[in-house]
Formats: sequence, structure tokens, C-alpha cells
Amino acid sequence: MVATARWDALGTWCEVLTLDDDDLPAVAEVARAQVADLDRACSVVRTDSELAGLAKGSPQHVSQLLAGAAAAALRMADFSGGPVGPGAGWQSVTLDTVRGLLTIPEDVELDLCPSAKAWLADQIAGFCADEFGIGCLVNLGGDIAVRGAVPPGGWQVEIDDGHPGPRGRPVIPMTWSGGLATSSSTLGSWRTVTVAARSCERASAASTAAVALGDSAPRWLTQRELPARLAHAGGVVVQTNGWPRQRWVA
Repeated sequence: MVATARWDALGTWCEVLTLDDDDLPAVAEVARAQVADLDRACSVVRTDSELAGLAKGSPQHVSQLLAGAAAAALRMADFSGGPVGPGAGWQSVTLDTVRGLLTIPEDVELDLCPSAKAWLADQIAGFCADEFGIGCLVNLGGDIAVRGAVPPGGWQVEIDDGHPGPRGRPVIPMTWSGGLATSSSTLGSWRTVTVAARSCERASAASTAAVALGDSAPRWLTQRELPARLAHAGGVVVQTNGWPRQRWVA
């Protein structure tokens, strides 16, 4: 019997699922604590966040959590080739992970939370699987990470492409340890792009990049062997190799 806990945080909703009811309290406690810590470290809304309090233009000592979130944002931007940057001018941001020093130029405003959600989902799911020896799914506003054992048939994940067809919404089974992420746009070629990958961080980076890449996105994803579902603004749906078999729900 799958157990679920859900709450609001980071300007979105957060959810954790476990295979057994008895496992849920421990996973939910870890997830709530780490999500709260991330908000205190990286929020651009809170004036008391660690990120908001950093001086610009010179190296600043930062917490391990903020350094991890910044490193994830820079990795994701580098992987995408540019479209998934944590702010204009991100290329000039430097991070010394050994000494925990982050340098943000005077004219750069970093927004780490969008990429940090995916990174943190991986961290939470991995910690719970390693420390507690249980299977779980962590969903932070649509950034999904899975680790450990899965239910028979996999975790059933509904894909929201913003435009349910006559058969309803597609549902796929997540049977792998890794990630799933969806990015959307009201301006580009693709209404939504959902990507499956070996981590939520990689899935999020790829889905966001694909939205920005427009018509070249399917080829870009195929070259990187990333299964994806791309819903075009015109209604056509494109899938790349490896996308899981779907069922439909009203």
C-alpha cells in the first residue's frame, strides 16, 4: 500500500511517497526539514535567506547546502549549453567547492531555487534509500526523484501537458532509479517537455533546455539518449526513443 504526504513549500507543492505506511514518517520528516533548509538558504523571496545576505563582487563563504545548490545550477547550465542558467550572466559566477567560496559579480542576480528543487529531490530520495533502506518517490513541484524498490508495475506518474486529450492525461510507470521532470512554456514551440533521466537534476536540465531549443529539441534529446515526451503548441505529441508505455486516465 503506497503512503503519501504532501505540503506546500518553495512556492509550490511537495510530496513524498513510500511503499509502506510505516516508512512514510521518516521520509516525510527528512524531506520537510531539507526543503525548509533549502528555502532558508536559497530563497529570492525571503530577505533573510543566506543567498540574499551575500555580498557581491568578492568570494563569500557559504553553507554546504547553498554550495551544493549553486554547483547543481552551474552543472545544469553547462549541460544545456546555456539555456538553463540560474540568472543573466551566470557564466561569470565562480564556485570553489573545496573551500566553500561563492563569488557573485555585482551585476548578476542568481535564482537557484528552480534548479535546486531537482537537485534536492535527488538528495532526499538518495538519502532515504541509503539510510533507511526503503523505496521512495520525492516530488518537489513536478521535479521527481525515485530511489530504491518500486511498487509492482512502478510508481504511477501522471503527465500534465496542460491540454488533456479525449482520452484524458497520460500516466507512465517509473520503474527506474532516477528522475523525471517537466518544463512548460506559453511562448515557444513546445507547450511542455517531460524528460526521463538517471537523475532528476539531469531530467530538469534537459526538459528546460528542450523548451528553449524549439524545433531542434527532439534531435538534441535523441543525441543524448534521453527519453522524452514533447507536447507541441499545435497539439502534436512527439516521443523520443525509450519513453515508457503510457496509459490514460480521465
